[in-house]
Amino acid sequence: MSGVTRYVHDDSGPARADALTATALPYPDGWFCLAFSDELPPGGVLTRTLMGEEVVLYRTRGGVLRAVRPYCPHLGAHLGAGGAVEGENIVCPFHRFAFDPSGTCVATGYGLQPPKAALTRYDVCEVNSSVYVWRHALGEPPTWEVPALHGPRPSVFRHTTVDLAGHPQMIVENAFDFGHLTQLHGLSGLTIDADPVIGEPTCTIPVTAGGRALVPSASYELTVVGLSTLAAVARLGPLGEMYVLLHATPTAPGRLHLRLGATVALEKVPFVPDVLGRLITDPLSQLFSRLAHHITLRDAAPDFPVWNHQIYVEHPKLAPGDGPVGRYRRWARQFYSEPVSGNVRQDPDRP
Repeated sequence: MSGVTRYVHDDSGPARADALTATALPYPDGWFCLAFSDELPPGGVLTRTLMGEEVVLYRTRGGVLRAVRPYCPHLGAHLGAGGAVEGENIVCPFHRFAFDPSGTCVATGYGLQPPKAALTRYDVCEVNSSVYVWRHALGEPPTWEVPALHGPRPSVFRHTTVDLAGHPQMIVENAFDFGHLTQLHGLSGLTIDADPVIGEPTCTIPVTAGGRALVPSASYELTVVGLSTLAAVARLGPLGEMYVLLHATPTAPGRLHLRLGATVALEKVPFVPDVLGRLITDPLSQLFSRLAHHITLRDAAPDFPVWNHQIYVEHPKLAPGDGPVGRYRRWARQFYSEPVSGNVRQDPDRP
């Protein structure tokens, strides 16, 4: 699933968050997901938006992943509009200038000496079946790596992308807003198995939640990576694990693409001989992944209208039962090149 669903806004209702005033929060620094891995097969070319600028992603026939500024340095043609991968090079459609994985121009359509020209490359990595691009307000190189959140076996995520108003910090904040899990989502029996472990640049929160329709009571490990990725990992007993990924990628001031993906990685099918189990594990994993994706969208849907109309409150009046929202905001400060007012510096968890 690679299309983008725009969250529908009723003009007769409340104003979208991005329509009121300029966003109170600037773009954060860090790694941001621009695609799931299955969207970019060998030879594939994609154009994605990150922080008001387009980025071209491509994968060479040999599997090398690259992210570049979209414009050819020759005469400015857009590589995402007709550009193609030929072998290990990306070729501009205008005059067939070819650029190797280093970004260097190695050939032209004329068959003559290529000019000393190169594409502008962005730092890119692929982990968690996701493609991330690094952006920093001051142009600094990556200072940390995206950790692997699931096992070494590659997983194909069922996924959906939603375009809506909002800011990544406020999306990720939901992981620390324990109150909304009971009040908005109706989770029962919610317990936090340990205090949030706050490190750099990840936060991990062990949670146990009561059951709902199609969702049994289970223990989850929520992991936040920067101000862009929220992952939930649930152990399904001897069967395997379920993974849910939520990527918040800023596309313009006050707007973002929300990528939601889910997969179930079965390790063993109970009461089935091992030989037969190996034959049916992948089909069953795909079936359960579709179900997990459906449940993920269902459970996230109540958040969409909130995020789409929510403003950033610089000095929130926190209440007992909210969860460690203030502590999260203090942690979030590290992802901005300049100090951000309202990211609580003291009194982190109490109103």
